[in-house]
Amino acid sequence: MKKFARVIIISAVILVLCLTLCACGNKYKSHYKAFLMTESNTSNSASVSFDTFSGVYVAKLNNSGNDKVVISYNAKLEEGNIKVYYDFDDEKLSLFEIRTDGNVEGKTEAFTGNKIIYVIIEADDECSAGSFSFALEKAPQ
Repeated sequence: MKKFARVIIISAVILVLCLTLCACGNKYKSHYKAFLMTESNTSNSASVSFDTFSGVYVAKLNNSGNDKVVISYNAKLEEGNIKVYYDFDDEKLSLFEIRTDGNVEGKTEAFTGNKIIYVIIEADDECSAGSFSFALEKAPQ
């Protein structure tokens, strides 16, 4: 009986540890289906291009200083509809939306602080021939 109780307790502890460790990590997760996709994600820039794409792609940018920064972005899409969001301070905000034969270029307002900024690319359905790039730049004074 003691051996059985010991096995149950050890199993419960292992289960709790596994669930705790699996819950740690990024706030957002990528889950997508793509063909001929290339991606690059450094601490202060990210880019992705694809022949076909559907789902959600998440890039993580890191504002490693206390300087004011902006997100500079550039996107092209041949076919489909994609919404792009960013999360700076635990709030998911719309960055832009791009549709068939669209080109988008711009910058966000300035951010301050040593924080991680998530960029989230969401496709409603399958999209074709897209290219997206994002970079953190020092904000103009």
